[in-house]
Amino acid sequence: MSPPPLARRWHLALLLLPFLWQVGAVPLVNDIAWRPFGLPFPMVWQMAGVLFASAIIALVRAIDLKREQHR
Repeated sequence: MSPPPLARRWHLALLLLPFLWQVGAVPLVNDIAWRPFGLPFPMVWQMAGVLFASAIIALVRAIDLKREQHR
């Protein structure tokens, strides 16, 4: 089978969100002095980013599986 057209794979663009979270927002969070749980805020931001990325990957996989079932 051939892969679906790019217009039907728009959900793959969601995979850019974790990249923007981790790299794009660094200048914004790097100077925050708040220390939740005694950790530097950028470290907490990175840990939250791992959870965010995992959720986005799970969402993209779920969309892929749903599309496969409709074929």
